[in-house]
Order: sequence, then structure tokens, then C-alpha cells
Amino acid sequence: MRMKCVRASLSNERGSVLLLGLGFIFVIVLAVSVATDAAIAFVQRSTLQARADAAVLAGVQAIDLGSYYAHGATSATTLVPGSARERTLTHLQRAQNSSEIRDLEIVSLVATDRTVEAVLRAPVRTAFWPIDASISVASQAQLDYVG
Repeated sequence: MRMKCVRASLSNERGSVLLLGLGFIFVIVLAVSVATDAAIAFVQRSTLQARADAAVLAGVQAIDLGSYYAHGATSATTLVPGSARERTLTHLQRAQNSSEIRDLEIVSLVATDRTVEAVLRAPVRTAFWPIDASISVASQAQLDYVG
């Protein structure tokens, strides 16, 4: 009689390990997909930030050459805002031609006689979970004289 009770209880639990295993597999796949999408978004943000940084560095090289040649590198050396803006845009266009970031948007681009600032935005592209979000980065370079 006792053998029948043990055998009956074992037969009722049949397949429970399979369900538990499938549950664990689902949780692991879910965790891997979320981690993968988060890593992809991080890489996209890093790429966008590097592009903005390089563009403003290209723009801040547009110094007033007449003043520079006349007086040398002094605190009076300034940027030519129009040229700085043009250099920044040219750098962004060349970078896009070389390695395109889809739907890249230049939110703002400001060049003064001392600084160049750029704000870029691009939509987040993910592998598993479609989300409607964008990444925005800002970069600023300032012309300083250290003498």
C-alpha cells in the first residue's frame, strides 16, 4: 500500500522539471536580449559622441589667420565663426559619407569667436525590442591660449 502512494505522488509530478527548465530558458533569453539591446544603445551613443567631438575639434581649428600671423598665438587669437561652422559641417558630412549613422540630425550648431558647440541626435536601433527613442549628445570645444 505504501508503494502505491509513493508511486502515485511521483506520477503526478511528471513533467514539472521540464516546465521549470523552459521557464529558466525563457528568463535567460529575455535577460540576454535586454543586455544585448542595452549594449547596442551604449555603442550607438559612444559613436555619436565621438562624431560630435571630432566635428567640434575640426571647427575650433578655424582660427583668424590674419591675427595669428600678425601677433602670434596670444589670448587675442579668435575663431572665424563662419569658417568654424563650415569646418564642423564639412567634417560631419565626410564622417557620414565614410560611416553613415542613419537618420542623423544636427539639432544645433553654434560657432562664436571662442567656442564651437554641436548637438546631434539619432534614433536608437535595437536588435530585439523595438523602442521609439533617440540618443542626443552635445559637444563643445573652446579656443584657449595657454602661454
